[in-house]
Amino acid sequence: MKTTKILLLFVLIASLSSCTSEPETIFETITVTETVTVTTSAPVTTPETETVGAGGIYYIDDAVTWTNDRIWIIYGKVVVRSGGSLTIEAGTIVKSESAQGVDATALIIASGATFNANGTADSPIIFTDVNDNIDYDDGVISPNRVPTDTGKWGGIIVLGNATVGQDGGSDDIEGIAAGYDWTAYGGNDDNDSSGSMTYLSIRHSGTQLAGGDEIQGLTLGGVGSGTTVNHIEVVGSNDDGIEIFGGSVDVDNVVIFGQRDDALDLDQGYKGTITNAVLALRANSDNPFEIDGTEDSTGAIDGAFTVNDITVYGDDNPEPGKNNLGDWKSDATGLTNNVVYKNINALAIKGIDADTYNGQATAASLGNLNFNNFDFVTTTAIADIFANTTVTDYADWAEIVTEQQANTGADETVFSWTLWNALSN
Repeated sequence: MKTTKILLLFVLIASLSSCTSEPETIFETITVTETVTVTTSAPVTTPETETVGAGGIYYIDDAVTWTNDRIWIIYGKVVVRSGGSLTIEAGTIVKSESAQGVDATALIIASGATFNANGTADSPIIFTDVNDNIDYDDGVISPNRVPTDTGKWGGIIVLGNATVGQDGGSDDIEGIAAGYDWTAYGGNDDNDSSGSMTYLSIRHSGTQLAGGDEIQGLTLGGVGSGTTVNHIEVVGSNDDGIEIFGGSVDVDNVVIFGQRDDALDLDQGYKGTITNAVLALRANSDNPFEIDGTEDSTGAIDGAFTVNDITVYGDDNPEPGKNNLGDWKSDATGLTNNVVYKNINALAIKGIDADTYNGQATAASLGNLNFNNFDFVTTTAIADIFANTTVTDYADWAEIVTEQQANTGADETVFSWTLWNALSN
């Protein structure tokens, strides 16, 4: 009996133990709130145009850049003074207000200033007038302007500190303003640098100022050899395409077409070299070349230019007395070499100075005016081409040909980026 009671008690204890539940696990949820600060900036709207100047004279004295994300409008005389610099990005379009006379718009790079306008073959820099509707989507062809639209604004003027064949060795650039130090050019530093200009198309410039003076498409006064100037196009200048007053800068790969006066005008003992140029005349263009000697009355400051590898295209129907084939005058000294003339029937050279003419040569030299390798693609007799000159030994360096010969004149393949190429092909 005692054993039975003990067994029942064990069973009862075991039963109670098996009915006891496991400890309850409690899950607590914690909500964490994190504050995040996000900094944003309001969007900046790029203007379609930006105007520099308000008429009169506007000075740039610091480092300034004109970007290719808008069209820049210049108004009045925009002057980069000594110590200042202007950089223009590749592909930028600059338009000029169309005021005339003394109020004409021009960009002036003074002596001691720096101008870096470096386009590329795919993205040239274009200077034109404000009424030209060209935009960044148009490429190089304007939707409304044509090459015979001339004189709509002034032009670009670059001045430097190189030697100039002028009394005292310096001068003031013509037709801009009087009484300002930033109009002076010339000095004694033939290695002077005014910066760099490449793949630059200058259009519809050359408006007449007071006193009958015009601004060329590109004017270089006393610019030194440290300056880079290549791949330049001037279209529809009402005066000269490029005029160079003294200095020693080299200029390569040039197209000038549709100018009213002369394509290349060299003055004041220019001693640099111009290589590879197409000069395409319009009906009332004067000369492809107008070249003068020094204007230093003592004769101490002189230079000898070199012009190489040129193709000249005459107009189909030139006006009477126009489309002369060149004028080397006023004791010009230098060498003009490898020139091909096309589309020039019944045209003639305007003049060759007898005082400095020294026949055929292959290099420029002080005091001498020389020529080499002139080809005239024409049916005009060579004697008629030289009828206005005193030259008698032209057969030493000039000939009539039926078509352009290989390796003569300009290499036109480098001008694919130009308006001239786009309209000619």
